[in-house]
Parts: sequence; C-alpha cells; structure tokens
Amino acid sequence: MLSAILMQNHAVQNGRKGRVSEAKYLWLKWGIAAACVCLIAFGTGMLLRNRAQNAGGQQWTASMRAKDYFKNSGKGKAPDSGEASIVMPPYAVQVLMSDDRSVLEAQGILPEMRNHPDQSFSAEYNGDGSLYKVSFWWMRRGEHGIDEYSDLIMTAAPKELHEVTDTISSQMDSNGDILPEYITATIRDGITIYAAGQEHMEKMLTWQTDEGWYRITGSFHDSYEDMIVLLDWFWEHPLHLARFSTPPDGTLESFSRGEQPDAFAGQIPGFTASGYTAEKELIHTGDVFGKNVPVWFDGEYIRGETRIRWTVSTGADRDAWADCLGRPGEITEEKIRSALSGKNCFHVFLDIDRIYDVPYMAELTLEQGTPEDVWELIQTLK
Repeated sequence: MLSAILMQNHAVQNGRKGRVSEAKYLWLKWGIAAACVCLIAFGTGMLLRNRAQNAGGQQWTASMRAKDYFKNSGKGKAPDSGEASIVMPPYAVQVLMSDDRSVLEAQGILPEMRNHPDQSFSAEYNGDGSLYKVSFWWMRRGEHGIDEYSDLIMTAAPKELHEVTDTISSQMDSNGDILPEYITATIRDGITIYAAGQEHMEKMLTWQTDEGWYRITGSFHDSYEDMIVLLDWFWEHPLHLARFSTPPDGTLESFSRGEQPDAFAGQIPGFTASGYTAEKELIHTGDVFGKNVPVWFDGEYIRGETRIRWTVSTGADRDAWADCLGRPGEITEEKIRSALSGKNCFHVFLDIDRIYDVPYMAELTLEQGTPEDVWELIQTLK
C-alpha cells in the first residue's frame, strides 16, 4: 500500500544546494517498513558519537578563534553516505512560529539576523503534549548565487535528540572499518561544547545545560565564524524552553476512548476480551498533514496482579525504532522474552492506519506480570 509520509526538507547536505521556504515539505512515498526498521537500526549505530574517546576537552578562552572550536575536524577520510527514507517524524504535532519572528526578537529571545531575511520557526510536541523540540532556521539565498547562501539552525530540546535522519554517514579506514566521528570538545563556563564538521561541509555545535540540550547547525557555506557568532549570542541570552513547554490552545484535544470509537481501531490489543479492566483510556487528536487525526493513545489495564500499559503515537524517534520488535505478525514469544529480560518495555510498529492514513508506533510497558501475559495480548493484534 502506498501512502504519503511527510518530512521537512533540510535542503543542504554535504555541499548540495536547495531552496526552502516556510512550511515547504517533501512528500516521500511509503516503502517496505520492515526494510526501514533494519536500516534505521543500522543508522543508530552509525550516528552515535563516541565522545569519551574522541573529544579531549580544551578550556575556552576569550581569545579563542572560531576555528579552534573545530580543531579536530578533517582528521579522516570523507564520509561514505547512504540515503534512508523517514517512515514517520519523531514528534506528533508541529506548531509553526515564523510569524512570531519580530516578537521573539523584540523580547530578546532570538537574535536579529538581518542578513537572513527568510526563516522557518517551529515547535514540535509529543502526543502527550510534552515538548519534543523547538527549531529556529534562518535562511539566506540572495540574488547572486552560491556566494550568498546560508542556512543556520538553532535547535533546543528538553533532552538530547535521537532522531532518524535522511542521511546515514560514516568514515571508513582503508580496511573498510568504521572510524569514530572526529569531535572537538571545548569547556566553557563549566559546560562542554562539542563541535563537528569542517569548512565547506555541514557543521554542528552541541551542548547541554540543566535546562535542556542545544544544537547549532550551519550549512556547507556557513563559516566557523558564523557558527560562533550565533553560539556567543545564545551563550549571553540562554534560550529558556519553559516558554515553549506547553502547546498553544487547540493544538491537541483530549477525549475518552468512548468519544472516539474509530481511533486506533485494530491497534489496541484485545484487553477486554482477555479479561482486563481499563483503568485509563485517553486519546489526543491533533493536526497531521493538514487534517485532524488521533495522535496519541494511553491505556492502562489490570487483570488480577497483572498490570500493562499500552501507548500509541504518530511519532517515533531513533530510540523507539531501535527498541522495536517489528509488526505484530513479526513478533514471537521468544522475541518478547528476550526484550523483557533486561527491561519492562518494547515498541511495536503498527503500519499505516486505514482510516487516518498515518503510521503509528506503540509501546508496551509490563508494569507487573509475565512475558506470557504480553504474548497473549500481542496475538490479538495479528
């Protein structure tokens, strides 16, 4: 079955040029999800950064040059890349904020980027209403070709993002073995800033504070100096995530399962038929691809001493894919036993909903019970 999957187009990757405007998206055709699960699991290992081995921390000084933040860049061969389809975004709903640029600048929340007239600002939220991330993307295209090109992005989130990206890349040695990513660590005011990338390629700065995780991304045409100017501004004017912690009114609506009988049809195990009592069945709806659809289900069920929680979301990050056992028909009792041997939860990919035409990912949490209890329920989904 073919369907459309939505993905925001970050148009520049390793020197390629693209044009982006507010709310511009690429529609990707749906492929074979099982293959995507394997590819994403592969990408998880490729994209993890071994900071402990590759980032010897240097102390920041006021006289540091911009390129000193990236002094380890370029030590190695050019990355080999492979493209991967994004099955679903890691968040449930997106709120566009580009019209708020002047207000955010006047309040001192964002810098005045007069040399970047175009922008794409957004906040993304999980299905339960919690903040996933905010992104501020400043763009310049100009009238004189590549010489004026610029893409600078500030991303902030409550925790480090583990996203599936549309490009999987790694550095290889002469034997074909994977080399670690070269990262420079700079300790500034007690906070470690990690820098990756080099001139004429995409560049990245990341750091974490008690409030959240932050990342500045620059395009192949943005200089080290462009990156550090933006870093210095946010260092003096920290971006407080509390301002974006709650989605605007009307972004998500809450219902009981009885009020939305068609929502998540066939995607919730047969708890009632298996003798369970529902202690909670909550549904959130929100805007996805321009239409209002169910984006979140949260159910808690009890049968005797057994207690199981089942959640379903339109969003799935890289961690969820790495933890996914596949579709219900691909899951076996042995897989369940293995998954629950070291923790009490795993994910299940539910394919595209026939009514709402969006893919869903479920998470089962065994709060109390046995793998046999879980296997009994998974079989009701096949």
